[in-house]
This record gives sequence, C-alpha cells and structure tokens, in this order.
Amino acid sequence: MARGMLSSAEMDVLKKNPYVADVSRQRILYTYEFKCFFMEQYLAGKRPVDIFRQAGFDVPMLGEKRIERATARWRAMYAANGMEALKGAVKANVKKKAVARTKTMKTQVADEAGNGGCNKECDKHAQQDVAAKLEELLADFELYESRVRQLEKVTMELTDRMKLLEKRANELLVEKEVLRKVSRASRMDKASRPRNAVLYQFIREAVEACPEYANVKRLCEALNISASGYYAYCKS
Repeated sequence: MARGMLSSAEMDVLKKNPYVADVSRQRILYTYEFKCFFMEQYLAGKRPVDIFRQAGFDVPMLGEKRIERATARWRAMYAANGMEALKGAVKANVKKKAVARTKTMKTQVADEAGNGGCNKECDKHAQQDVAAKLEELLADFELYESRVRQLEKVTMELTDRMKLLEKRANELLVEKEVLRKVSRASRMDKASRPRNAVLYQFIREAVEACPEYANVKRLCEALNISASGYYAYCKS
C-alpha cells in the first residue's frame, strides 16, 4: 500500500516514537538505534512490517511502500559497510534538513534586502548554502558508492560461478567424446569389454587434446577404472 504526505496528526504520533529522530510531511528520519535493531531482526528472519510493528509503528499509517524502500536502502548500506553505514545515513539526512533551513534563511534575508540585490548577510548565507549542498552531495555519493561496491561484489561472484559452470560443461563434452570412443570400440569387439589399456589410451588422447578440460579423475570414474592405474600406464 502506497502513502503520500503525512498529516499533522500522523506527524505528532510519529514524533512520540523513541525510534524517530525527526519527521516532516514527506520524510521520516529514523534513529541509528532503530536501524541497527531493524537489521538485527531482519537478518534473524523477521519480516520488515513485523519489525516496524514491534518497534511501535503504525504500519498502515506508514504504508508498506515506505517500509519497502527503507528496507532496500538499509540492506544495501549494511551489505557494503555494516552497521556504521547506517549511522552515515542519519548524518546525511541531518545535513539535508540543515540545507532546507539555510534556504529558508536565505529567502528571508533576500526579502528583507528587497530587489536591489543581496547584502553581505545574504552572501554569507548563500555560501553556507553551497557548502551544505556540497556536503549533502558527498553523503549521497558515499551511499551510491556503497551500492556500486555491493553490485561489483555480486557481479564477481556471478562471474566466478559462470566460469565454473563453463568449465564443467567443457569437461562433460570431453567425457562424452571419450564415452563415444569406448562405445564404438565395444561394438567392434562384442565378445569382450575393451581392455583397461585401451581405456587409458582414450583418456590420454583426451588429456592431450583438451588439457584444460580433461578431468582424469572424473573420466576414470565414468569408465569405472582407477586413476592410479591410468597414471601408472602413462609412466610405462
């Protein structure tokens, strides 16, 4: 369920919750303690809505979409830098509120100065506004950077997994070719199964043709012969 802006009554309710640091009509600033509590419970297997409800929040009032967004944001930050990253988010939100207050002060000073341009006080607040905006952008950059690191980690894991699967697929192709040779040799001599020396030779040919993907242990298991016998054959 999606929610829009909070009403004055809802804001008053939220301000009474000890896990809320600040609240406006569009945003709720949660405390670092609550974020740590949330992640501990979430990692233990609890549902996000149940964690918010346990912390005294009115879930229908917040809206499930707001809870989902907060969950996704905190998960990404925790995955990148642990609990400390959640503290950084609180600082970033505080900086955003400081920027908003600075903008309000700037507007007030500009109105008092009239249309003739800003005075020194206006310039001072303008500089503070730029500095605060820069800090806000840096905080957002740190957040996005942590998400990029998380995606890079997942990408590396998937790449390694794909390499393993590709290697195994090639090993199976080699095994299939060896088994095809064995089957053909068996049809040529129906009276008896090909001797071990013949099987060893097939494996040796596979190793020479595809040294990277010819897995001797697996090939010997597939042909029901010993790997030690193969290596003894190669030395002879």
